[in-house]
Amino acid sequence: MAVSIVPGSVTLSVTSRPTVLPPSVSGTNLSFKSTSISFSGACRLTGSAGDNPAGWTLGLIQLKWISTDWAYYVGQSNGDGSSFLQMARPPARPVQGCRDTITPGAIFIDNNPGLDRTVALAGAPFPIAMSAAFSDAPSRVFALSRRNRRTGKVNFIREAQSEAHFCTVLSLMSPAGVFSHLKCIYWNVHWQSRSVPTNFANMAAPWSITRTVGGNAANVGKIIDGTPTDPRFAPIITIAAAPHCNTLVRAAIKSPNVRESSKWENFDVTK
Repeated sequence: MAVSIVPGSVTLSVTSRPTVLPPSVSGTNLSFKSTSISFSGACRLTGSAGDNPAGWTLGLIQLKWISTDWAYYVGQSNGDGSSFLQMARPPARPVQGCRDTITPGAIFIDNNPGLDRTVALAGAPFPIAMSAAFSDAPSRVFALSRRNRRTGKVNFIREAQSEAHFCTVLSLMSPAGVFSHLKCIYWNVHWQSRSVPTNFANMAAPWSITRTVGGNAANVGKIIDGTPTDPRFAPIITIAAAPHCNTLVRAAIKSPNVRESSKWENFDVTK
């Protein structure tokens, strides 16, 4: 009898659900934050007395498949111009789908050492209880102001939107590196706000911030059995060369797509 999963022992649960917090000014940034979402997965392994369970690993894999990230800035007057920063479209962000880990190239989530996975040991008696736990609290910050290169004037953040859609997968990996995807769940966070300083000469003064209707929410789907089949990210679940989410985000923030105008312009946010 080969090592296998005890029938009916696989579970994946959401132990805390996220809430998006009201946008706020922190220092020189507009901050979008959320409370944590937490997952807990488990299964039990069985086998015969001569089977070696060493190396069987239960963990969680997280994939990001939609990113929205833009900010619109305007000057105090029409002649100060406006600017638009896009961080979720090429070339700033060349691809959408990515694997979300701390370490580039890692497959299992690695932000909860000691709890994010279970690796079975040689000689462990069957049945073996396996568990994996993980939490995440997405956030995003945008600079409150930037200098418009066309006018030389300061532009202030007027509107910003950020959203992230994830799929989190509970997976069992054999010692040979073969994955069995047991359960998965989709979840997302959305922020969008409009803002204006109450004192253009003093950004430390309170800002007027309004959340857009329907643009601020956190959603968690139902637990789904088996392997995710969405073609937008299914090919990168476990491949070594999967794009790394944190690397993509950092590069896009460092080098966004910038459009500037010498007047207040209505930019197309989809480009």
